[in-house]
Amino acid sequence: MLKAIKIGGSACIIIALILVFFGNKIIENIIFRPIKLAPSHIFNFEKQFEEFNVQTEPDVNINFVRFKTANPKGAILYFHGNKDNLQRWGGIASELGDYGYDVFVIDYRGYGKSTGTPSESGMLKDAKVIFEHLNKKYAYQNWIFYGRSLGSGVAAYLASIHAPYKLILETPYYSMEDLITYYYYPYRWHQNKICFPTNKYLAGNLFPVLILHGTDDRVIPNEQGKKLFLSLGRERVKMIHIKHGNHHNLSDFSEYWFAIESFLSKK
Repeated sequence: MLKAIKIGGSACIIIALILVFFGNKIIENIIFRPIKLAPSHIFNFEKQFEEFNVQTEPDVNINFVRFKTANPKGAILYFHGNKDNLQRWGGIASELGDYGYDVFVIDYRGYGKSTGTPSESGMLKDAKVIFEHLNKKYAYQNWIFYGRSLGSGVAAYLASIHAPYKLILETPYYSMEDLITYYYYPYRWHQNKICFPTNKYLAGNLFPVLILHGTDDRVIPNEQGKKLFLSLGRERVKMIHIKHGNHHNLSDFSEYWFAIESFLSKK
């Protein structure tokens, strides 16, 4: 029994050391899961769209699409989750156009037809450059930022430097560091490279925020969204807990669509 315990303890130490020295790379591979598309790829969406590319820095071109609506009330800038690319996320985000907004969906660097390598700093820079480009090109009265999962931190960052008319966060995290630590305690032992401090970005926010989170989310636990909600000024922030909703199926619930419609229509 003592020998078994000794071996088990040694194995645990070895595993811990591996995580300490290689943890950041492991975490990067978990967080950033892009699927590339050939530059010649032709998107196939049910709704009409326009495709654009903007260079945000040398050798980095960001690919994005715009779903146009007649007489738009404003525009929604949508930041998607950590997997796949625009071929998947464009179709999902385009449904928001039914509420009378043009919808822009960006593929992060390294995703889809966007060039470059995914990184926190790169994604934040791209979001800022793309928004400032769009804000000059189009005269929208109201901008809604929408962040889903990984994209919630990106949307919150952009909202911290360019206050939107409204902000929607679907399955957000309090901060990426806090979320990673929830699953992976040794992350505290070494230099943190991926933080996305959503809570800090939104501290002192003066715009309305809607948080949507499922009670059965096993990817980003509901507690993360609740912790973020409790850290913000409650007067302008609303959180909807979707019973039995998980990380991937919130749009299957009528409460999800009702909450978005009510939030967008409220003055």
